[in-house]
Amino acid sequence: MKNKKMRHYKYLLDHHREDREELIDDMEGIRMGEYDNFYLDELSGYDNHPAEIASELYDMEHYMALKKLQMDEVKSIKRAEKKMEEGTYGICEHCGNEIDSKRLELLPQARLCIDCARKEERETISSKEQTMKKRPSEEQVIEAWELNRDGVQNEALDDLMHYGSSSDIE
Repeated sequence: MKNKKMRHYKYLLDHHREDREELIDDMEGIRMGEYDNFYLDELSGYDNHPAEIASELYDMEHYMALKKLQMDEVKSIKRAEKKMEEGTYGICEHCGNEIDSKRLELLPQARLCIDCARKEERETISSKEQTMKKRPSEEQVIEAWELNRDGVQNEALDDLMHYGSSSDIE
């Protein structure tokens, strides 16, 4: 890759990294609603409105996920900068072909060419679909509970009908 293009991509990477780091710094200063200081004005940690706590928890988890996404972006940008120093920037990590310049313009931290990225995305979607098809492990426990050690279903009901219960006094 030519020096002029390399400087341009270095500028893009620096710009993207600075934007992400600034966003992360801004996120650090965000207060997450009133839940984070309820100890100061409440007599106990319990709230009369559990739905409000659920909303606060959802907001905090959403915020944390967004922050993690930005931090992962900074890591990928730093990885691309390291590849630039090593002389492997702009080369696909899977097939070894050069990554298209249009792709690098939009996504300067790209590590895969468009074909390999599409293939990886299809594989990820396929594995997620396979995971979603699996039934929860709790169902196995429920099915096993219905059977006793002898493999007979509803034996307790049969015993109750045969012997009666404590309320059936003769």
